Amino acid sequence: MSPATPDPVPRRGGAALELLVHGVGGATPQDMLGDPRTVRITGDATAAVYRRTDDADAEHRPGREPDRDRDRDRDEPIPEAYCWSNLTSGNGARALWLLLLPFMVVNLAHWMRPATTGRPRTLRLYGTLVRLIALSLTVLLTAAACEVALDLTAWQCAGSARCSGDSSWIGFLSAANDGWWSQPGRRLSLAALLPAALVGLLWYLSNRTWSAYEAQRPPNVTTLPTPAGSTAAARIEDSEAPAPGGPPLVAGPVVSGPGHGPTGAYDGGPAASGHSGTPAGPEGTGTPAGSASGDSPADPAHHGSPVAPADDDDRVGPASDDSPAGPASGDGPVPTGSTVRPALGRPGFWYGRRLVARLRAAHTAAGFLAIAAAVTGAAARHDRSADVRALEIIGWVLEAVLVLAGVFVVAVVLRRGRSEKVLDNRIDRAVVRWLPCASLALLAVATVYASWSRPGWASQGTLPGDVAFRVITLAQGALVVVLAVAAHLLHRRARHGRTVMRGLGGPAVALLACALGGVMTGGLAQRVADWLDGSGTPGEGEGAIPGPPVLLSWQASVIPVLLLLLLVPLCVLGVRTWRTARALGDRVEQDYPDEQPDEVRTRRIAGTRARAGLTDAAPAVLGIVCIATLLLGAGAVAGAWLSAEVPGEAFDRAHPVVEAAADVAQALGSWLIGLGFILFVTWGRRAYRDASARRTIGILWDVGTFWPRAAHPFAPPCYAERAVPDLTWRMASWTSTTGGRLVISGHSQGSVLAAAAVWQLPSATRRRVALLTYGSPLERLYGRWFPAYFGAAQLRGLHRELHCWRNLWRHTDPIGGPVRLPAEDGKPAVDREALRDPVVYGRTDTHPLPEPVLGHSDYQADPAFAGERRVLLERLPPALPRQRDETAPVHGSSGRSSG
Repeated sequence: MSPATPDPVPRRGGAALELLVHGVGGATPQDMLGDPRTVRITGDATAAVYRRTDDADAEHRPGREPDRDRDRDRDEPIPEAYCWSNLTSGNGARALWLLLLPFMVVNLAHWMRPATTGRPRTLRLYGTLVRLIALSLTVLLTAAACEVALDLTAWQCAGSARCSGDSSWIGFLSAANDGWWSQPGRRLSLAALLPAALVGLLWYLSNRTWSAYEAQRPPNVTTLPTPAGSTAAARIEDSEAPAPGGPPLVAGPVVSGPGHGPTGAYDGGPAASGHSGTPAGPEGTGTPAGSASGDSPADPAHHGSPVAPADDDDRVGPASDDSPAGPASGDGPVPTGSTVRPALGRPGFWYGRRLVARLRAAHTAAGFLAIAAAVTGAAARHDRSADVRALEIIGWVLEAVLVLAGVFVVAVVLRRGRSEKVLDNRIDRAVVRWLPCASLALLAVATVYASWSRPGWASQGTLPGDVAFRVITLAQGALVVVLAVAAHLLHRRARHGRTVMRGLGGPAVALLACALGGVMTGGLAQRVADWLDGSGTPGEGEGAIPGPPVLLSWQASVIPVLLLLLLVPLCVLGVRTWRTARALGDRVEQDYPDEQPDEVRTRRIAGTRARAGLTDAAPAVLGIVCIATLLLGAGAVAGAWLSAEVPGEAFDRAHPVVEAAADVAQALGSWLIGLGFILFVTWGRRAYRDASARRTIGILWDVGTFWPRAAHPFAPPCYAERAVPDLTWRMASWTSTTGGRLVISGHSQGSVLAAAAVWQLPSATRRRVALLTYGSPLERLYGRWFPAYFGAAQLRGLHRELHCWRNLWRHTDPIGGPVRLPAEDGKPAVDREALRDPVVYGRTDTHPLPEPVLGHSDYQADPAFAGERRVLLERLPPALPRQRDETAPVHGSSGRSSG
């Protein structure tokens, strides 16, 4: 596209800053600022704020000093770029995070709960069910590792002279060699090291990524700096004052802690925050004596001050964020005239250390216990049949202890998390430290027990993995069904036409996570079994080993059927898109009334608009996939249960056509799983290294990793827990230092980060900040899929609290769209009318070459962008007076140039 028109000069109002936040795919500071010479103002190699070198100390220059290089008036906003792309991309090794995709998807289900009013028990049930589904995925992954290492390798292949003879690397375990490792229990104990190492690796990655990406403490509203000219009392008053036209905020007494400043602005003061008038201890030292638990609602009667109700679940905001009448919660009525801030505006929303640490300990313990159960179960079954009384008793006792430990793990997962209304630095020391250690000790005891000499023991058939996978699959299906009922009940209380799948988006995504987990585990087992079996077909009986559990073969066989079923809605979408493109032709030409129509040009623009609308069809496609997956999954479980044979054998005596279809489905499904797994990792690696590929799929990954780890601790790290505090601190510190005006300008996913950061600001700072979003998925994706956090009521509240907000969008954009907020309380509508794309239909004197259809990119090159930014700056109040410190260094400058 041709260069943008020069920016109009806003009215003189003192220092002004434009904080640019890029979107999916990342961007370099040089591209964002349009200058090869840039300097890092603050931050590190992972995420940082940059300026042009000539603008490094721009706000410290007196008066209107012209920019010699750009001939720019100093009243124009100083451009500043926040680059966060390294939080989600980098070297190709990060593609391994894609192996954690099922964990990320089930974590999304937690945040996709419907917006509702009341029903606190149903809210808690929803969060509990999601956490249980997440726990089942950890057990499923561990069971798959046990299937490969313990069953297929150590039990079946090492126990078969034919298989172990063909694999020299496993010869020392072969039963035919009659060595020390030849006994099945010892083989299983050695093989258990592989899944145990996998669980340990997941624990390490979760702990390491937390420290690297999510350990940034979000600023408390009362500890943030406020614009110059405000007194300390005014700061507190501003932080507690309601936004113009919005509901009042709950406030409590202010208590100062060492090094933390005032606290308790949102949630009733120290009592609600767990301080009880005593500063919290150092991070990680646990709850101070006498403090209230973060899992319990505050007691207004006891503490003598009105408080906001505690959250209904770990990281779930109040049920009534979407209620025009005000919030309702199961923890007690809200005081008259008071309400709580939206969940995204609470101090503790972006800091889930306590919850993640507890869930990490529970999931790690669950993995170790699953391995110990597999090892112990094999030895205990032999001892009961061999009539060795002492070993039989030990086996019973050890199995009972494992069951009790598993019940305790489930209890830890079921426990409610801490409230979001305070920054909770506490950890459950006993659970976090001793639960994984105790489970690892039980695993060690199990391996010693299984390694005890049993000369007459020989491995035959398979380990009972079929029963384990069947139980896991049935449990996941039942949990998803109950989750769907809970979601439906929540949605009925506060229906909204824009919510996807009538509130069933969370259950659908949870089912998708289970299906992804099943496909990945089944594909791994199928491919390893096929490799070990040589020329034989696993499960057919002619190979060297019996093969993987029958259920995995049935699950693989339904994949071709599912793909065939998907062809129907995809064909319907294709036809509908073609018809829509034809119908849009006249509308496209009407948008350019002064241009000579060109059939080819019109068809291309209309086709781009029609394809951009496919994003809105995603809920329907997901619904079809989920229904088909649920039915086919139930059929696979029933077929495996009733026949106890792989599909090719189960239909051996059926009609020739049915028999052939079963054989083809089994073979094709097995290869599709393996091929899909390889393509999945390859595609992910390319997406991390290739910017064009990343833009294609990056929005899905960035949506998934935007949310904190609230359901599954092994999900990929949340970049927003670093980015949101970064942006909040930068806006607050700059406005405090200069007293100036600030426009935070976010594109695509950057607009979501910008909105989340603005929610965290105190009202005194927020009144000096304008929000400019473009190509924004705030309503189109986040508002529809996450209605409890970005629903219509939440976005409307943000509009009321902000001094001014403007949103730019195009019909050709497949990601961004309008936020649908009308004018109210004297403020204009947020959405500007759709930008024309392309800007010019044909060739003109000023545009002699054809302009491209931009879609989701290059919003800043549109002439309307500069105009809307100018209007936002004009609507902000003039800069507050400040006393300049001539000896002060350049604010926040690191002095490092990247240009």
